[in-house]
Amino acid sequence: MRVYMDNCCFNRLLDDRSYFQIYYERNSIMLILELVEHSEILLLGSQMLVREINETKDAYRRSMLQMVYSLCSEEIQINEDILDRAEQVRHISNIKYKDSIHLACAEAAKADVLLTTDRKFMNNCNRIETFTRVMNPNQWLLEVLY
Repeated sequence: MRVYMDNCCFNRLLDDRSYFQIYYERNSIMLILELVEHSEILLLGSQMLVREINETKDAYRRSMLQMVYSLCSEEIQINEDILDRAEQVRHISNIKYKDSIHLACAEAAKADVLLTTDRKFMNNCNRIETFTRVMNPNQWLLEVLY
């Protein structure tokens, strides 16, 4: 199984866990990363993720995100096809620039799923035709485990 997680998922690991939704999403992502470590799923990365991680101002957070990113088995290189697809997605939806690149990267890598904790991004993706499923980590994990 090929899984692409956007930057929201990576950052969820370090977010305030006092909110139930964040707590459960964090735990789901931790379990997904455990599956990655056991080679049960393949975690995909991208130049876009690297860029967003490197733009993180807090040095501790940035180093933690880089450590998690090191679990990625593949890194998608952004090329003209990906940028064209991202532009196409932006023209037919309300999806933001960076999110459209994440979606295009996941599609180019033939990911089975793009995981995000950004509900607006997920809902917008579900309104258009995509070549990769876009889901919340909680939903996806329940589907995979049960």
